[in-house]
Amino acid sequence: MSGSRLPDNDVVTASHPNAADAPAQTAVLPLGISLAILLFAYWCVDIVSPALPAIRQSLALSATSAGFVFSVFFAGRLITNLPAAWLVERIGPKRTAVVGSAVLLTGSALAASASSQATLLPARGMQGVGVAILATAGLLSVLRALPGGGSAMTAFNVAVGVGGSGGLLSGGYLTSELGWRAVFWLSTAVSGLLLAGSLLARVQPAVVRPDRAAIAEAVVSDSPSRRAEVTAVAANLLVFINYSIWVVSLPLLGAVKFGFDAGQVGLTLLFVNVVHLASAIPIGGIIRKAGAARALALGFGVGGIGLLLAPLAPSPPWLLAPLALYAIGQVAGNSSAGDLILRLGGGGGRAVGAVRLSSDVGLVAGPAAVGLLADVAGVEAPFFALGVIGVAAMTGAIVFGSRRSQWKRMARR
Repeated sequence: MSGSRLPDNDVVTASHPNAADAPAQTAVLPLGISLAILLFAYWCVDIVSPALPAIRQSLALSATSAGFVFSVFFAGRLITNLPAAWLVERIGPKRTAVVGSAVLLTGSALAASASSQATLLPARGMQGVGVAILATAGLLSVLRALPGGGSAMTAFNVAVGVGGSGGLLSGGYLTSELGWRAVFWLSTAVSGLLLAGSLLARVQPAVVRPDRAAIAEAVVSDSPSRRAEVTAVAANLLVFINYSIWVVSLPLLGAVKFGFDAGQVGLTLLFVNVVHLASAIPIGGIIRKAGAARALALGFGVGGIGLLLAPLAPSPPWLLAPLALYAIGQVAGNSSAGDLILRLGGGGGRAVGAVRLSSDVGLVAGPAAVGLLADVAGVEAPFFALGVIGVAAMTGAIVFGSRRSQWKRMARR
């Protein structure tokens, strides 16, 4: 239609029976492009994991410094989350995706040409900033294109899972065949494609979101004490600290104990990722039937047992069962801890912020901590330490669940 050009700030007003009540809707990227942004952004995250042992050897890094390769990346993402949320509301998802693609491209190119830890770590931080900006633009567009029924988060998780799997496969292959720098050069090329796609994409009006009052009525609130909310945040923090096993400790264990090359490291990490994805829907059913607190206890217990058994494996095939337990435990912990925080916090912005903050802090602190522990006590030490903590946390989660049941009974009186 002639004259239907979108405003410069990418904001449009969706049609509404009552124009006076129609909310302003942010113009979003098409769903296919949004999912592609998420897929390839997270491809650039996981592609580095199989290359970590090769990076460590090439640049003569300690295990602690190897942990920093991921800690700095997640720190970049952590400090960018809030600015990215502000940016996307100011300039719209399209321009935000352009900015994120440019930052990721620059960071990837610098990482590919890094000659030392001093040049690699700032580049990794820049990559984290770029991924955070891209993820915000992509996720906002997906949420506003698929606003109801949980379909948006399903699409998001599938895109992220497929991207992570592709990153693991390509990272292992490229490192084995061409060296670890090829991993970052591929990320540079992918970022260039994202930049071109974002620039050429046509924005479209967002789908009108469901009525907020209806959403608020659907939120379950048991009005527990602040201590319960803090406990749930602490549980989520521990869950994401445990992800450091996947990004740092498992690659180091495979390389040091079993002599894995980059391709074998990538396949091992891919196995964990596949189990993680396959168990997501069943774990969701457990949470709905048994409650988030019981699922959280299950997650810590199963994951803790898997961590304790993994370093005892005498050969690579014996790793599969412990790693499957670890993956299942992580899904249960991730889903149930996040659910508890949202419900205990009333489902508002503060609760969402608590989920994101605790997860990102765990992703920053975890890799550095397990790298330091591996330097001091060996590559098996992080598995034993976090396994013991996980089993102890299972007990705490059981106690927490019992208290929640008491609060529910009191609330009904």
